[in-house]
Amino acid sequence: MEKIFIAQIIKPQGVHGDVKIALFADDDFNIKNLKNVYIDDEQYKVEKTYFVGGGYAIKLSGIEDRNTAELYRNKKIMINRDELLLKPGTYLMQDIIGKNVLVSGNNIGKIVDIQNFGSADVFYISGEKQILCSHKEGLIENIDDKNIVLNEKIFAEVSVYED
Repeated sequence: MEKIFIAQIIKPQGVHGDVKIALFADDDFNIKNLKNVYIDDEQYKVEKTYFVGGGYAIKLSGIEDRNTAELYRNKKIMINRDELLLKPGTYLMQDIIGKNVLVSGNNIGKIVDIQNFGSADVFYISGEKQILCSHKEGLIENIDDKNIVLNEKIFAEVSVYED
């Protein structure tokens, strides 16, 4: 099973083994639905998830005190990909990077990176010209194993060509 990195443990939270985490997922991901996570390929049951100090904390099975929780500082939290419920029109960055970009049936390059600057994701497209394309609702028409098809009109509105 493929695992996906979704969070990192920042520090212990309290004295009962809870840990504060930095969540690396967008607003569409509901952390409170997590049942199981993996740390160093070991599975842990999520007993409790709650909001604290601008972020989240979780209680994991088997971590019962602050000293044990301290051993998990900076550890990555992974989940099984098949447990991830994506809304229609929502994609993982890892599923987009490396795809050929088609606009009006023409291959204009390949997505080599995606960055988020707060308001939107920006696709870095490398081809005959370097293109920066800001994601906007309706931009992606279709994704298959090799290609991502973009809406021509929206693409023209949100793209910048570099020399």
